[in-house]
Amino acid sequence: MLGSLPGQLAFRKHIYRLLVVIATTPDKTDQKNRLSLDESWAYKVAVVADLIARRVSAVVSDGAGLNLSQWRVLAAIGDADGRTASQVVEITPMDKGIVSRAVAALVERGLLRREASEQDGRVSHLWMTEDGQATYTTLLSALNAQNAHGDALLSKSDQAKLLGTLDRIIDGYPSA
Repeated sequence: MLGSLPGQLAFRKHIYRLLVVIATTPDKTDQKNRLSLDESWAYKVAVVADLIARRVSAVVSDGAGLNLSQWRVLAAIGDADGRTASQVVEITPMDKGIVSRAVAALVERGLLRREASEQDGRVSHLWMTEDGQATYTTLLSALNAQNAHGDALLSKSDQAKLLGTLDRIIDGYPSA
């Protein structure tokens, strides 16, 4: 026999690990029907996007009581004052309904104001209020401090290459 109880437990753990390895090792004939997450750039981009979204969400929630959708709208208007909700939908990963609710909440909080378009009264342009600009500036400063960690992981050259690669993927990827 194996002798002591600790020896038996160690042996069982070893056998268990071997069984796990055997059970989870893919059959070579089935490789093309499996997704290797370690080798999937799309999966890794999704993981990075989720890590960033979680961090941004925490910063904007703690700093201004905004949710991620509201921040994305505020950031889009901060990038170019006067955008319409449709333009915000085009440049953010959000649908019309989410953008509409976020805009309504930001207008209600006094961070954005709407102005009817002179060309088409059915369309409203979105502008930051003074409170909106102050909130945007405060959050942007906090987010830039958070982003310094990510910036430190890549050289300026690597950042430029990554941005170029991401632009090619975004431009060439078929829309849903």
